[in-house]
Parts: sequence; C-alpha cells; structure tokens
Amino acid sequence: MPSLPDPSSSGSPTPANDESASSPRWVQSTAYEMVLIAGGIVLFLGMLYEMNTPPREEVFLTPPLVGLAGLVLVWPLRRHNAVRALLLAGGLLLLLWTVDKVSRVLVPFGTVYLLGYLLNPLVKRLQQRYHVPRWLPSLLITGLVVGLFILFVLILAPSVANQAQALSERVLGTVQHLRGWLEASATLDTLESAGLLNKQQVIEQMQALVKNQASRIPGALENVVASLGSFLGVVTLLALVPVILFYTLKDYPTIQAALVDLFPTAGGRRDYLVEAGSIVGRYFRGQLLISTIAAVNVSVLLFVFDIPFWLLIGLLAGLLNLIPQIGALITMAVGALVALILGSWVKAGIVIAVLLGESLLEQSVLTPNILSHQVGLHPLLVLFSLLVFGTLLGIFGLFIAVPVTTLLVTGYRAYREELTLDLSEYARP
Repeated sequence: MPSLPDPSSSGSPTPANDESASSPRWVQSTAYEMVLIAGGIVLFLGMLYEMNTPPREEVFLTPPLVGLAGLVLVWPLRRHNAVRALLLAGGLLLLLWTVDKVSRVLVPFGTVYLLGYLLNPLVKRLQQRYHVPRWLPSLLITGLVVGLFILFVLILAPSVANQAQALSERVLGTVQHLRGWLEASATLDTLESAGLLNKQQVIEQMQALVKNQASRIPGALENVVASLGSFLGVVTLLALVPVILFYTLKDYPTIQAALVDLFPTAGGRRDYLVEAGSIVGRYFRGQLLISTIAAVNVSVLLFVFDIPFWLLIGLLAGLLNLIPQIGALITMAVGALVALILGSWVKAGIVIAVLLGESLLEQSVLTPNILSHQVGLHPLLVLFSLLVFGTLLGIFGLFIAVPVTTLLVTGYRAYREELTLDLSEYARP
C-alpha cells in the first residue's frame, strides 16, 4: 500500500511561507510608492519656487514643465487620497498662475463676454420681434458698440485728458498756498506747544504728499494711453474685440450652455446658476443704466454752475456709482475737496448739493424703477463684501464684490437646500 505524501514535503506553500514570500514584495512596493510620493512633493515645492521666482532668460524649467513632471511621477498612485489632494492643489495653483500670466490676453475675452452677457436680452428681443436670423441684430449691436467707443475716444477722451492735466497743474500750484495756510494755522501751533507734533515736519510731509499725489494724475493717464497706443492694444481694440463681440452675441446661447456645464450640479440640476445669473444680470444692467444717468446729470449740472473740472467729477460719479453705498460718499468727498481747493466754499456747497440731489433721485426714483428686483443681500453683508473684496483685489474688488457675493450666496443656498433634502430621506421612519 503506497504511503500518502507528507504535507510538509509537498511543493504547495503554507500560510507562513505565503507571508514570508509576500512580505518583501509588500515592503518593496510600499517603498516604491513612498519614493514616488516624496518625488511628487519635491516637484510640487519646486513648482511653487518657480512661480515665485521672477522670469529669467534662457531658463528651461518653468512651472508648467515642473508640474507636468510631477504629474507623470505620481500618476500611477492617483487612487490614493493624498496623491489626489496633491494633484488637485498643484493643478489649482498652476491654473491660477497661468491665468495671471495670460491675463492681458484674457482681458478682451472677459470684457467681450461681459458685454455679450449684458446685451444678449436686446439681441434676443430684436430677433424674436422682427423674426430675423440672430446674426443680423448681433451685427447691428456690435456696430453700435464700436461706434459709441469711437465717439468716446474722439470727443470725451481728449477733454478728460486735458482736464486731468489742468487739475494736476492747479493742485501743484496750490502747494505753496497750502504751506502758507499751514504755517499760519493756530491749531498746529497749539499741538506743537503741547509736544504732540513737530509743525515743520508735518508741513513738509503734507506738502510732499500733495505734490506726490498730484504728479501721479498725468502719469496714470499717460500709462493708460501708452498701453492703448501700443501695437497690441490697437490691434486688440480695433480688430479683435469687434470680431469677438459679434461671434459672442451670435453664439451666446451655445457659449453660455458650455460654460454652465463646467460648474457642479446640485441634485443633478444647475438651477442655482440660472437664478444667480438672472440676479447678477439684472443688477449689472440696472446699475450701468443708473451710473450712466448719474454721470450725465452730474456733469450737466456742474457745467451749468461753472464748477471747475465738471467732466471729471461727473465721470467719477458715474463710475463710483457702481460701488453700492460707498461710491457716492467717495464721489462727494472728492468733488467737494476739488471744488474747495480750486474754487470756493460756494462751489463746494454746489457740488455737495448736486451730488446729494442725484443720490436722492437714485434712491427715490431710479433704483426702485430700474432695479425693481433687488439682489437679495442684507446691507451689512454688502458692506462686508465690499471691505473684503476691496482689501484683497483693490478697486477692481469693489466693483465685483456685490455680484460675486450674490453668486456665492445663491450657490450656498442651493447646496444647503440639497443637503437638507438628503438628510430628510434618512429621517424617514
């Protein structure tokens, strides 16, 4: 009778042998993954260093190349949560860096899309009323926008530049009068005798401050004119922007649908984007119309009362009117200060009265009738958003504070409603 084979002498491995055989492989695989992750972190830090380093000539390594190398290195481990977080952070930073570098190229497209967003209802209304192809009202409105821009450049721009130059010269001419008024001020003498300040030092600092700020006025305008007068600026404004505007208006529904698809859904739907877009659109269109009316009213009234630099003050009133609540106060302070320094107390009072009357007209007539649908934000939230965006983005942040806050609040409300619906399903018995 043949004997049964001894299990200990068979070729099948035992569980102990399995562990001993797989342990080196597991250690080797773990070490390999750790090396890849460490290399990805090193390249991530290298990409951050290249982003913060000023551009140098004949440098091969750039943030996109370093980021691409890191992507290739850690891509096999993309299923790990830590690797996905690293890829997401690096991709976000690289995207923001790229947007910052090509911002000059993106400005015409962003501006044109904003114009298309504001003018789309007019194109749609003309198309539906006259039953014509969409390209025809798009072409007519594009020609109208280009004509208004050329009219502004030929008529208003020289007047604005001349008044800004004259304002700078007048302010520089009043520096000596300011010094004499400060030297004769009894208040400064009292504060100096109390040991709170040095009168001569205060006079020198205020004189230098006024001279420095006044010298910046023509320089800022020269920079704007120089940027617009460059070859790229001329080509962009005269050729590229009208073409982009026409195609944006013509194909706006398709472009809008493609952009909406980029945003996340709430419950499989994007109704919050439609609501937010409607609110922001009404706000922008109404606010632009109110700002235009304010600029015309203030400019005409100040011109009638022979206020110096009436056009600058009127344009400032219209521009700062886009900033809720704060813009009117800034315009009033600047206008009264200009009229007081370069005119008299009577002219300063006229400026304040005109701006107060315009503010009353806006609050009682224009805003209720033009902005009949409010953005739905509490005044404290509006002020908070203005301060936050102004601190982070400067003057540009003040203009976009209310629309961006509206988008964020609408998106949060949609997310909260969806979360509430999800939780209610688990609460059912």
